[in-house]
Amino acid sequence: MVAGDVKISELRQLTNSLFDGLEDQGIDSIHVAQSQYWKVYFTDAFQAETPTCVMGDVYDDLNDVRAEVDKAREDETISWHAFMHLAGLINLVAYAAENGELVKSAAMEARQ
Repeated sequence: MVAGDVKISELRQLTNSLFDGLEDQGIDSIHVAQSQYWKVYFTDAFQAETPTCVMGDVYDDLNDVRAEVDKAREDETISWHAFMHLAGLINLVAYAAENGELVKSAAMEARQ
């Protein structure tokens, strides 16, 4: 186990770069064939014991992040909840990239 700090500014830069890369490739959306997915609740993810899986939903995640993004600036309790749902959406991007479900914009498709 290694203790240390991870800079928020670095996480932001890395995340922005990853999304910029997708957009540079003409990716503008994700096809969602199955909105429900398995996840480990974040409080259990960093424990030594084997965690229990729970069901998440992409659209629940998206709606909660939309509702909480502005409120999170001033309220840490909302912030953790929004990040928990954002993690589900980030997993969706990874899943979609792995399974060919990233959708290129019509303009990009026309150029190819």
